Amino acid sequence: MKHFNYKVITTLIFSAFFALFGIRTLAYAEEEEISFQVSPMNQQITLTPGERYYGTFKVTSSVANKYPFIYKTDIRPFTVNDNYDVVYENNGDYNQIVDWITIVNGTGIIQPNNTEIIQFYIDVPENAPAGGQYAIINVSSDNQATADEGINIKAEYAIAHVIYAEVAGETKRSGDITKVSVPSFLFSGTISGTASIKNTGNVHSDASYTLQVFPFFSKEEVFSNEENPKTNTILPEATRTTTVNWPETPKIGIFHVIYSVEYEGVESKVDKYVIVCPIWLLIVLLTCLFVVIFSIIFGKKKEKKGKKN
Repeated sequence: MKHFNYKVITTLIFSAFFALFGIRTLAYAEEEEISFQVSPMNQQITLTPGERYYGTFKVTSSVANKYPFIYKTDIRPFTVNDNYDVVYENNGDYNQIVDWITIVNGTGIIQPNNTEIIQFYIDVPENAPAGGQYAIINVSSDNQATADEGINIKAEYAIAHVIYAEVAGETKRSGDITKVSVPSFLFSGTISGTASIKNTGNVHSDASYTLQVFPFFSKEEVFSNEENPKTNTILPEATRTTTVNWPETPKIGIFHVIYSVEYEGVESKVDKYVIVCPIWLLIVLLTCLFVVIFSIIFGKKKEKKGKKN
């Protein structure tokens, strides 16, 4: 009986040990989500050849994070493809700044609800070309360092801080507004204006987009972003297409729409009326029109037949 009790006690001890160990292992192996933000998301700076520029930006770890946020940084070229999607490829003259940037505190730990100021400096060569230079300082979760602390991150989280730099010297600011359009007829969706602009200069510059919408029988605006126009930065030698929407477009109506685009002192504008009509209503109207036309034609034929008789 005593021998049996020893076995029972031993089994219980080992079971308790493995249970506790297993629970601890599960707790440490639990995959975590992290949340952090970079501010500002970008900055526009002016550089002077032969001088050093000092800059900073903030990284804040969310109060919702359970564990310290271990971050790392890297520097990448900032350029875009034909669809103006960001690509991390060096396109030559406009990404030389990648080799000029040094990050002071490129790795570190941020406690939840705390902020770290990322410091960097840019050594501009004496022979730096005038015009635009573009780079991304990428801030991401250091998953390996976090795993060493016993915490598994579900995926690598990253946020980019974009640097739009203009090197002093002979810069060229020019561009073409290649397209400005507003649809004439909509079955569904939102009234919108679309514009494409090509930057033909050697430095980035901003375009401004304004959409105004008026009812057919009134001059009182039902939508306008005049007080806060949409703006987009366009990189040199790139074309960017931008759309401004009226998010609360009714499902039916006739509206007077004005869409204006300004770029490098040039304004292009579309002024037209837009019909919004759901397809089912169009079918009903066309059916009614067909019935009316058929009735008129049939009525005339019947009238002619009656006169002959």
